[in-house]
Amino acid sequence: MGTLQLVTVLWAQALLPASWASSFERAFTGVLECQVTSTRPYLNFGFRYQAGYFFTAPLSQFLGPGHRLTVVTRVTPQSGPPVFLGQGFDLPPVPKTKQLIEVGGGYLLGEGEYRVDWLLYDERDRACRKSWKTRVARSGADKKVDLAIPPNTVTEFSLAGLAPQRNEPKPGGPLTVLLNAAPLSPRRMRLRSSDEMLLVGALSSLLERLGDRPVKLVVFNLDQRQELYRREGFRPERLSEVGEAINQLELGMVDYEVLKSPKGHVEFLADLLNQEANSETVVLLGPTTRYFEKMPAEKLEKGRARIFNLQFLPFLRYGNPFPDILDSAARRRKGKSMLLRTPADFAKAIAAL
Repeated sequence: MGTLQLVTVLWAQALLPASWASSFERAFTGVLECQVTSTRPYLNFGFRYQAGYFFTAPLSQFLGPGHRLTVVTRVTPQSGPPVFLGQGFDLPPVPKTKQLIEVGGGYLLGEGEYRVDWLLYDERDRACRKSWKTRVARSGADKKVDLAIPPNTVTEFSLAGLAPQRNEPKPGGPLTVLLNAAPLSPRRMRLRSSDEMLLVGALSSLLERLGDRPVKLVVFNLDQRQELYRREGFRPERLSEVGEAINQLELGMVDYEVLKSPKGHVEFLADLLNQEANSETVVLLGPTTRYFEKMPAEKLEKGRARIFNLQFLPFLRYGNPFPDILDSAARRRKGKSMLLRTPADFAKAIAAL
């Protein structure tokens, strides 16, 4: 059975007022069929514990136009009041199908114990519920990390209502971030919810550490040779736009014009970098790619930009991978490549910008 990824919105979960508590007391008149899986908290690249859920539901429950789904999550610390997070979204017209919709959502936690009550409902007053408990406690190498979120704290990915980190943001000039929207594993042809969460979560952490430095953001994909998103003066408040742009990516469908040019990804990447040749600092951020050829030196224009290539690696991938075209392009411009396996690696890389 296929899966239709209409929305995967871990980063788009919004803090809700306490009045949403009434949602959990409602007597819904129908039942939605869904399967919910909670995700175990883990330390992310922003030095906060990340937890959440994925759910799937048969699209046959939502035939035709006009359907809207709402997810409300109540997270209650053992010591503290409950926090409500939620997201609503409209479904496109659904034909007769056996496919599933898959949606991911989540939140950030400090150390402590929590109860999670989860609710999905639609415009026809049908609902699906689940509850679970989760515990956040540092162990192993995590004990060496100074967490950036207090104990018994719940917040959304925009960090709304959360006190700033104790460390002062590193000062500096304008910065361009080229975000490579691709699967964490170059062998995969499908962008998973976890890939999107990693990309947007890492971008959020990077912006937070940069403080008030001006940021231009460009989100791209080499397989499609496509810019998915571009904005000058990007701010964390627009992270949900990035998530929506990435979610529109269809890696399994490639335009015929793209297939006619097997080396078109080289031209596309060179053009992206050449547009930023005279920027102050350029950061390539994302996974390693499936392209391992060298970037021809004549393709890149000379410029003054400092290039940093920050590449995430799959957690079980040891040793140094073969240098890819992003690594080659950065080194052609006398830039620096850094492989990111842990949050500590990412913090060190940000400090070098």
